[in-house]
Amino acid sequence: MSKQSDKGEHKPRPETSLMPVISAILGALVTLHILVFFLHAYQSLALYRYQLDYGEGPILQIALNVARGGEIYPPVDRPPYLIASYVPLYYLLCALGVKLTGPTFLFGRLLSVLSAVAIAACTALIVLDRTKHRFAAFLAAGLILAMPHFMVWATLMRVDMLALAFSVAGLCFFLRGWRWVGIPSFALAALTRRTSIAGMGAAFVGYARERGLLAAVRLFAAQMLLLFALIAAAVLATKGGLYHQLSLHTATSVGKAWTWEQLRSLLWVPGNPSPLKLWPAYFVVTAIAALWSAFHRPSRILLLYFLLAGAIFLTGGRIGSAHNYLLEPTAIGAMMFGVMWAVLSRSSGPGRTGLMVLAGLLAVQMTWTLLPPHLPETLSILRPRFDARASQRVIDRIRETGGPVLCEDTGLTLAAGEEPPLMPFEFAMMARAGALDPESVFEKVREGRYPLVVLRFNPLDPREIDLHPPGDDWKAGRWPDGIISQVRARYRLDEELGPYFIFVPR
Repeated sequence: MSKQSDKGEHKPRPETSLMPVISAILGALVTLHILVFFLHAYQSLALYRYQLDYGEGPILQIALNVARGGEIYPPVDRPPYLIASYVPLYYLLCALGVKLTGPTFLFGRLLSVLSAVAIAACTALIVLDRTKHRFAAFLAAGLILAMPHFMVWATLMRVDMLALAFSVAGLCFFLRGWRWVGIPSFALAALTRRTSIAGMGAAFVGYARERGLLAAVRLFAAQMLLLFALIAAAVLATKGGLYHQLSLHTATSVGKAWTWEQLRSLLWVPGNPSPLKLWPAYFVVTAIAALWSAFHRPSRILLLYFLLAGAIFLTGGRIGSAHNYLLEPTAIGAMMFGVMWAVLSRSSGPGRTGLMVLAGLLAVQMTWTLLPPHLPETLSILRPRFDARASQRVIDRIRETGGPVLCEDTGLTLAAGEEPPLMPFEFAMMARAGALDPESVFEKVREGRYPLVVLRFNPLDPREIDLHPPGDDWKAGRWPDGIISQVRARYRLDEELGPYFIFVPR
């Protein structure tokens, strides 16, 4: 009798692992964050009707102008200095929406919320198709809705979410073999935001590897033909205004504003209490998932999408750039992480152990984000600078005053039933480029012909003066020095309302 028979057969011990426990904890936290996302969306859509972000006001102003029969891209050098920063699709959709809702942010914000949900759904489909792992698909989709910058930007009347939704949907269609649906989706992404081309590039490179270069070139030619036809139609419909305005924007801002300090402030500012600038776990997960994807052949198309999106992020920086430039790279990071989770959670050894460490890091990050000191920064409308009573008081002051006023949040002027005489940031940018002559506006301020000037900072505060480079535009290029210097000389502070400072002529 053998030695093994004497001792009886060895039965493999059941594997003991913390993976089920960690998965359950992470799944519960992701579910909680999804619920918070929808709570935030409801509050932003139904309860808060005031401006949440500077960029919402100009979009609403152009949408209202188009809804009333005006142009998207009128000449930039004449009042009211309507200056569009984006290609036309989002403006047109919002113009249709404001016909129903009036001068509110409701329709545009609803588009963004639905787009974020579509991005999450397409992410889940991509991960599920590639892994057949349901929890990994849920995790990837949930992480997108959980990330603080997505939670904020998904409830703004901005182009970013819709453009990303079209791009991610296009990739999803391509990977599922529905290429003739993916092509118009990519075209709509570029017609919403012209830098939304990373998904298109990744899809066609992946198709070339799968079907050969010649087949990919034929399909890409169809893509370019559709895109150029849409752009040409838009240029003709706007009588060249689209080309003229966007060429000015490209020459004056795009690709010229990134600095190491600006990039660092987007990624991580030590000691800053805002989770919008303190969420290292999402970057760590994205970076590790990207590195892992380089060695996992089925994930390389996602890695290519990530690299292209990252290249656009690094080269497309501009004055006023913010966390919206990180939406696409981190969304693709969530996709890659979902695939990595599916593969490594089914394995054993160091890979699975490392995955559990990453899961723990994410769990700590998510818990930290929702702690009471940080939750108000995660939910836009809970931030102290978004004071509904102060916003309503500014609207009332504008209504009482009548006539043109200068207001940093142009959406408040529109809500008061008045036409903003200019968009501060866009006006400053075009004045700096020499595309318009700002002297007539400077003269009106100097003569006190604007009965109110409403700012989100106090230019009389010595601290603001110390931070301002002499002769430069104020507050990250938002206000021309020619306006603010005259406000300091000819106006007095009349009322301080939360984040707003109201000035009247002396």
